[in-house]
Order: sequence, then C-alpha cells, then structure tokens
Amino acid sequence: DACVPGDDACGLELLQRRAGMTRAAGSDAPVTSQGACPEALLVGEWLDQDAMGFLTVNIHLNVHPPAAGASCDGVNADIIMPSYLGAPVHYNVSMTPAADSTYTVKYYTPRATPPYFHEGTFDPATQTLTEDLGMLNGDTQLAPMAGAATTILTFKKVTK
Repeated sequence: DACVPGDDACGLELLQRRAGMTRAAGSDAPVTSQGACPEALLVGEWLDQDAMGFLTVNIHLNVHPPAAGASCDGVNADIIMPSYLGAPVHYNVSMTPAADSTYTVKYYTPRATPPYFHEGTFDPATQTLTEDLGMLNGDTQLAPMAGAATTILTFKKVTK
C-alpha cells in the first residue's frame, strides 16, 4: 500500500491498518468464535428498520466473511438503502476493542472521492451495531438529513 505525498487521510488509514495487523498478531488479539479477527463477529446481514426515524425506511448492511488467510485489517461490507436515498455503498469495516467489552467500528469508504469514514459501535452482548453518519473522518459533525430524527443507524443482525 502506498499513499500520494500530502494525502494525510491515506497515511492515517495505512497506520491504522498496520496497527490492526500488529494487534491481531500479538497475544492480546481478541479471539472470537469465528477466529482471531473481531470483525468476523459482524459477518452476516444487518437491518435498521425505520432508519433515522423515517417510517418504512429500511437500510441493510451486508458484511462479507474475510478471505481465507486474510490479515485482520477489516472486512468488506455493502450498505443497501432505498434507491431514492442513493446507490449502495461499499465499506471496509474494522473494529478496535473498547474498555467496556464493546468495539469501536470504522466504516471506511475507499471508493469515494475523496475516501472518507464514519464511526460507530458494536456491542456483542446485545448484537447491536451502530454507524454515525454525522461523524465524518473522526471529527466533523454533519447535520441530520431533512426530517431525520438522528444521524445514527442502529442495526440488528438478521442472518449469520
């Protein structure tokens, strides 16, 4: 992986990926029933019904299994929303452990120009996955879309 000089977002992403690989290779790597990478806990289909407070707006997140032998630098996922809200979006989803037995989740969008990420959380105890569409690249707060009650998507797992 290489970045164009001056592309701070790309450089940050590479550092985070390398840190994730180091974490996965070390003895403190979280071990899940799916393997050593915590992202394996997310594999399957997730659904946010009545997303952002809009009745009947359902948003799906399909998290794909990691490739055999892949390093712990995230898994691929696609967010599918009603066509009037936009085309499906491809993510690289990665997780880091938080102090309270939950995870901080990063939804990186490498195909966007420029690439960006949203943040969220995953609680294995409740099987709840969130994505804050208002949090862009770690610090920018975007306003909710017109009529929305929140910027946070709250997914529940529907398939493994």
